Amino acid sequence: MIPIPFRFRAWRLPLSGLLAAMFAHFGSGAATAASPDAATVGHYSGAFVEGRGDVRTLEAIDAAFEATRPSPRMVCLPLFYKRDWNGFVEAPYWPCWWTQNPFGATYGLMPFLGEEPYASWIANAQDMWFRKMGDGKRADSSGDVAPDGCLMDAAYFHLSGGNSNGFGDFRGLGPPRAHAQIAPINGEVVDSGCWFKQGDANRVVTDWYFGGTAAGLIVEADRLLARHDVAAARARLPELKRVAAFIDSRRDPETNLIKGGHNSNLLAPSFRGARKADGTYELGYLTELSVNYVVGLERLAEVCLLCGEAEAAGHYRMTASKVRHGLPRLMTPEGYFIKSLESDGRHGVFGAPQHGYFEAHPNHDAGAFRVTDDAANKRIVDFMLRKVRGAEAPGNLFPRHFVLPNYPGYDDHSGEGDMTYGTWCNGGVWPAHEGMMGIACFRAGEYAHPLDAWGAMRLLFEAFRADAPLANWGATPWGGPLSRPWCFCFDNLGPAAGLLRGLFEYEYTARGLRLWPHIPETVGRYAQKLPASFGQTRIYLAVTGTGPITRARVNGKAKPVGSDGSLFLPLDGSPVTATVEFLRGGAKPEGVLTRQIAATIPAASQVAFWTAQPASATAPTGQLADLSAAGAFLQLMQKAGLKDSFEAGQARTVVGLLAALQERRALAAAGKLRVPDLKASHNIPPADPLEVDELYRDTARWILGGLQDHLRGVSLQKYPVRPDVLRIAKAAGLLEAGN
Repeated sequence: MIPIPFRFRAWRLPLSGLLAAMFAHFGSGAATAASPDAATVGHYSGAFVEGRGDVRTLEAIDAAFEATRPSPRMVCLPLFYKRDWNGFVEAPYWPCWWTQNPFGATYGLMPFLGEEPYASWIANAQDMWFRKMGDGKRADSSGDVAPDGCLMDAAYFHLSGGNSNGFGDFRGLGPPRAHAQIAPINGEVVDSGCWFKQGDANRVVTDWYFGGTAAGLIVEADRLLARHDVAAARARLPELKRVAAFIDSRRDPETNLIKGGHNSNLLAPSFRGARKADGTYELGYLTELSVNYVVGLERLAEVCLLCGEAEAAGHYRMTASKVRHGLPRLMTPEGYFIKSLESDGRHGVFGAPQHGYFEAHPNHDAGAFRVTDDAANKRIVDFMLRKVRGAEAPGNLFPRHFVLPNYPGYDDHSGEGDMTYGTWCNGGVWPAHEGMMGIACFRAGEYAHPLDAWGAMRLLFEAFRADAPLANWGATPWGGPLSRPWCFCFDNLGPAAGLLRGLFEYEYTARGLRLWPHIPETVGRYAQKLPASFGQTRIYLAVTGTGPITRARVNGKAKPVGSDGSLFLPLDGSPVTATVEFLRGGAKPEGVLTRQIAATIPAASQVAFWTAQPASATAPTGQLADLSAAGAFLQLMQKAGLKDSFEAGQARTVVGLLAALQERRALAAAGKLRVPDLKASHNIPPADPLEVDELYRDTARWILGGLQDHLRGVSLQKYPVRPDVLRIAKAAGLLEAGN
């Protein structure tokens, strides 16, 4: 065991004017680490962010927020919609919801998924994990029966209705509307499945998916705390306890660390485990499992407190502290985490003759989730950015501005799939994990990397070529989707998500929210127009001045901050607005922006807006109301005081996507739509602009169809609908009078 001191009282591992320049919205898109000059310092006012200082940084943050709402310029969150489960999907042509791929992106975006329909969409996507979770009896799509509490690689439910209406599996198809597989839209589940082991692994020797199970525990507990719905938390809590018990079944009683077997890691099949004489594999101390189990237990304890189960919360906190106490075994004298400790030694000690690579995942996760204290996190981030370097290509952990999972290549991988270094899980980029890396960097005061990563990803977003860059150390999106007219996946929201959550961290608890502001020193005033959520409470944030955080004002009243600059907001999730202004140095308060811009809803007579259809396009097929019914429904819901409901939110997103499409067409006609040409620099073919337009229209249709399914009681979830909402839906033409 490495003799590293431990500060028990703080419950952290104390292993004891930075650069913030961002790319200037032109050229390569990658950020440059240079101090702002006079030409880039001034006032900035965007749709989501306002402030003064380095306008490149402010504009980059504003663009990251833009990716979370209907955008005319780039891939955006509403385009990740799947009608089958009325929720988020990995991509239209990846028709499942993974525990692995969205992990960092989901966690980073959670503070901004509180308004509808996003709150329900993330709930509905993650709900599939628990509908399909292991119970000791259920067989997965490969015939494997997992122990009780085991989550999975991915899950899906496909309903009757046909591809042209947004249902089913689009893999292998061209544009979905070209495949008019019309079937009754009646809520019938025609196919469903999951995989309790790594889906790409040799299932005969592969262990259960402990990495995915820990990830699912973290993001579902975080979602429940952010949603702050006690009834929903109580309904899910028994399943979360079963998940924790499953992971705990691998806790070694001597070390209190979690053991994992072959391919039990989160990031696709790469963990081998020591091979035994009979050809099977030993269990080893896989660091990521212990790090993330600590995080999952601490958030589970808060969910227990939310549900009034103080005794259970105490039990989970005690177990988490035991695992924390064991973590120094899995660290080096330099203060970073190794990948694993096995019977044949320590794997992931950078520079060692054997297994001498650096493993990024447990290190940035520990920092993002505050498993390590501030000093330890800063040391780890500095080591990753500046000391993980070598002669072997590509030379460091960040060759394309994205963090690699390892440097240099593995000499101990599982050997399954393409393990050429720089590809897939051996040095290929998994951008969802920039969600964790970004938060860890902001916490360490290292702003350049998160901004660089988002700058590089933003190019792919604006080009609509944003499938995961799993080849060439992050230079090239995954090959297959490049043959499509456009491509993107949820993973790629990771850089934007890490940037956005990193600004304040947002630690959700049963009793409120703790904020740690991390605004670059080059920004002297920052005001966030899109509020964060805690239950139904909307929180508007601002930071004024430079230097250390000295005090805060909450709803106009002075409040002290902690020695670490943090502020705890006691909240109960009620539907109110809260304002928080952090003050740095001796700055005077300037207030918080709470202006809300009401969406413009065109009249039904504006046919061009509601059809969103060029003359050359084929007419949509299927059992759908006219898109203009979404506008009529939204207007009536707003008049009835129901604008914050799920139903209104779903209709508002339809209107928002159609408005974004109109603006996109206008920008293109005026020559003002930036579409990066990636052919020469990245060998990436351009997206088809007409097909991108149709993507907006099709997604709007599918979202409206999902709203109708919900109102008709034929959605997968079959949530109850208020009678007054049904009356409004009939008046707006969304439902026939007989429904």
